[in-house]
Amino acid sequence: MFAWLKKKPALYDDVKRFNAITAPALSTPARTCRYLAIDLETTGLHARQDHIVSIGWVPIVDQQILLPQAQHFLIKPPVSVGQSAIYHGVHDKDLKDASELSEVLQLLLQEFSGHYFIAHHCRLDRAFLELAFQRYFGKVPKMHFIDTLNIEWYRMQKQGIVMKKDALRLPNCLARYKLPVSAQHHALEDAYSCALLYLAQLKKSHAEITIADLLVQSR
Repeated sequence: MFAWLKKKPALYDDVKRFNAITAPALSTPARTCRYLAIDLETTGLHARQDHIVSIGWVPIVDQQILLPQAQHFLIKPPVSVGQSAIYHGVHDKDLKDASELSEVLQLLLQEFSGHYFIAHHCRLDRAFLELAFQRYFGKVPKMHFIDTLNIEWYRMQKQGIVMKKDALRLPNCLARYKLPVSAQHHALEDAYSCALLYLAQLKKSHAEITIADLLVQSR
């Protein structure tokens, strides 16, 4: 009786398989790890009440961005995108043939176990992803995030640089490294920009920097 209350969602096993392949140890040299730069566009800034409308990701292996494996997905939200279209440029009419969020998350789990995840100001992306995984899969996967915004803040503090307003916005961070700046609020373009920034930060780091070092910097 009441066994159905304990039944796990059908996708629960996908999370278990993802978790079974652990990311490299914290002592691993950061330059040897595999990464996935990821970005979300959403209808707002509150994960519990707003919705994901697009996801972009870009893999990094051996300090190389793998553009052929980059992906961009439009996502069907349960409500109209409303005024948020002003920021991300995705309108309701663009979402008629959009992907189901559960299918995109399932693909992420299947292809990127053993990776470290990279995002610029990862707290927001992470909150949306964790709630989505909990909703559709019944369990949150063990995703280890490195935050390029916090790494940049750490570096500027160490160098004694006085930060001006908006100094940590992604375009301004890119400009400091003389990297190309693309249009903001497109999930794939922002994921690619984040990947570029991370590789530039890694290049400026000491040769033996480990994943543990970067996780400390990105807190």
